[in-house]
Amino acid sequence: MAEQVNQRIEEMINELEQMRRTNLFDDEEIRDISRKRKEFEYKLQRRVKQKEDFVQYLAYELALLEDISLRREQAKLTEKKNDIEYAIAKRLNKVFKQFIYRFQNDIEIYFEYIKFCKSVGFEQAISTIIGQMLQIHGDKPKMWQLASKWERIEQENLATAKQFLLKGIHRHPDSDVLYLELFETELLMYFKAESEEEKEKQIKIADVVWRNGITNIHDVTFLFNLCDLCLKYDAHQSITDEIKKTIWSKRDQKEVWSYIAAKELEGTHWEEIEEFLHEDSHFPKKLTNFMSVYEEALQKFLDQNLCTKYIHNLLGVTDSICSDNQKIDAVKQAWLFGHEHGLLTNDMYEFGLEFLKLEDQSQEELNEILDAASKANPQLVCIWKEKLLLKKSDDKAMLSVLQEASKVLKTNDALALWNLTLDHINSDETLKTLHKRFQNCENVVVLAIKPKLLQKVYDHNGLKAARDLYEDLIRTPPTQLEVHQIMISIEKSQDKLNVKNIRKYYECAIQHHGIEDISIWMDYMKFEIDSGNIQAPSTLYRRAIATLKKELVDEFIKAQTLAKLQ
Repeated sequence: MAEQVNQRIEEMINELEQMRRTNLFDDEEIRDISRKRKEFEYKLQRRVKQKEDFVQYLAYELALLEDISLRREQAKLTEKKNDIEYAIAKRLNKVFKQFIYRFQNDIEIYFEYIKFCKSVGFEQAISTIIGQMLQIHGDKPKMWQLASKWERIEQENLATAKQFLLKGIHRHPDSDVLYLELFETELLMYFKAESEEEKEKQIKIADVVWRNGITNIHDVTFLFNLCDLCLKYDAHQSITDEIKKTIWSKRDQKEVWSYIAAKELEGTHWEEIEEFLHEDSHFPKKLTNFMSVYEEALQKFLDQNLCTKYIHNLLGVTDSICSDNQKIDAVKQAWLFGHEHGLLTNDMYEFGLEFLKLEDQSQEELNEILDAASKANPQLVCIWKEKLLLKKSDDKAMLSVLQEASKVLKTNDALALWNLTLDHINSDETLKTLHKRFQNCENVVVLAIKPKLLQKVYDHNGLKAARDLYEDLIRTPPTQLEVHQIMISIEKSQDKLNVKNIRKYYECAIQHHGIEDISIWMDYMKFEIDSGNIQAPSTLYRRAIATLKKELVDEFIKAQTLAKLQ
């Protein structure tokens, strides 16, 4: 291995000597170049070759070439290019060949090699590289496309590009990528044709290509891509019209309607849609066509996703198509259309209801929409929330909506509505009605709002009403710890503390939650300390250790120790 490396280093001596003679690099820099090359060569001679070793070596030499070019330009030197740059390029060429040989399955290497050959003027080698790449990776349609693109774009050789594609299609007759590339190449050849006779011949070939394509490829997206290429290159009208007719013939697929609608916005018109255009529309023609196509499609397919796409696309319409007010009207019309036909998803309902509120929709009309929506989508909590908010000035009406919603909603959703109702209730009578529901109540949702109801009663009716409700609530299990905490907080907020009552509430809390919650013990002990009852905390401490679950005792002791330190 050392002999091979030394031989390669010796081959570089002349090149390094010329660098010194031309003053491109000083002695220190040349020693550094020699040292680095020796390191790279040793790595390449190892039994197990690493891809990273090749990458680093190539990157170093390419950077060196670029550095030499800049130094030559600054010093205005032109001599000895053959001895320096050409020698480096030949070495790079060898390294690239080794790289490809070792890592044939890495497609990127081929294209890096091609770029290198072009940059140093080794164009004659490129066809060989591409041939080698296709020999190994010809089972991948993308490789034939990339080879064709290289010839078409980099070499400007349409004939060779076409030959690559024909060979690729022969191996992959169902490849949409290759057919589209071939169709694009034929269109370019049509535009480059100089005589009318050549143009006519070329357009016939392009026509054959796309027709052959659709016999092998049945995905409607392929047709869309063909049409896009026709529009991009302003292809012969006969081909464009035929492709548009073929697309229309596939209208039993909903994707076709979305595509046609999008093209109508861009100004490409299908005469076939005129039979269902809205003649009385006040929107611009392109927008009218777009909306008419979608609404016709939605009547045929009754698809929620299609309706969502319709609304989203309307939201993305540009200012060049319509004004902001027209866009808002169009979105509103589309949403109402989806609502009337039962095509709105939950997300679309939420969006639409917010949208209608921003539009200052009349309360009567909004009520009608919500009533219909709650029947069509009874599980949709946002509809019930809006219905509640519309009734917030009428407590009885709110309770009626709440009762209706609770019959159909899941527990968590129903709980959200109960909380919303409590936030907006203002009459004592309604609060009393809610209070009565707790007596012999088995509804978990209703029981979950005990804490909030207690606070609401205190805010509205004062301390005595809160005390009475608390006594009632603790007789109806389960009782949340928060109920006790709120009642304690209410008592503590009074100008004159009722210590006896507060202790009673703490004892109730311990009775219900003392076995599994250390916080209530900590709070109780702090209250007794603040009250000046010196003996009570130690008694509570012993009670807590005796009462708490075993796994919580250590946690309680640590918490209590930290509390004393503070």
